[in-house]
Amino acid sequence: MVAHDLANRLATFTTAPDEKQLVALVGSVRETVLLQAQAQDISPGDFACTVLAAWLGETASVIVHIGDGAAALSLGAEQHLSLPENGEYANQTWFLTSDDWQEHLHISPFSGRATRLVMMTDGVQPFALNRRGDALFSPFIDPVLRYIQQSSEAEGSEALCATLDDPRTWAITGDDKTLLVALRHEA
Repeated sequence: MVAHDLANRLATFTTAPDEKQLVALVGSVRETVLLQAQAQDISPGDFACTVLAAWLGETASVIVHIGDGAAALSLGAEQHLSLPENGEYANQTWFLTSDDWQEHLHISPFSGRATRLVMMTDGVQPFALNRRGDALFSPFIDPVLRYIQQSSEAEGSEALCATLDDPRTWAITGDDKTLLVALRHEA
């Protein structure tokens, strides 16, 4: 529900949305979640989720982030990261349904044409980020990127699913594992 709503709303922008627009957009998605919880007579916490979304244009990009998960945006040779926000404990984070969601909403605008976007849930972080957690882990991500660049979308998706469902990844973490890789090819 949240991912679908965010994606559809972000897709309406023809130019990079500014911070005010993005705060309103995320607030509106949050309100939809709260109304859904109320309609089902359940706690909003039952819909707790982190947020990691991106808008990519021809000359600008924006990453929107609440909580854990991570994103790496490449603008030519430059790589920019949106890193997870955890609390006092590694498994503590903030959610869209949290009362203080706005304090934990990170909006990162970038100028330039993005050539690559990698986004991941916290279950992928242990093997896709380096030990410091401040950069992509090359021994994992480089082979993934090489394969995806030489494959069809279907083949790449199938290979990513197999990698994320491999028993070796389950040995590292039993958490959910979602990895998005978007590549922009020059025409």
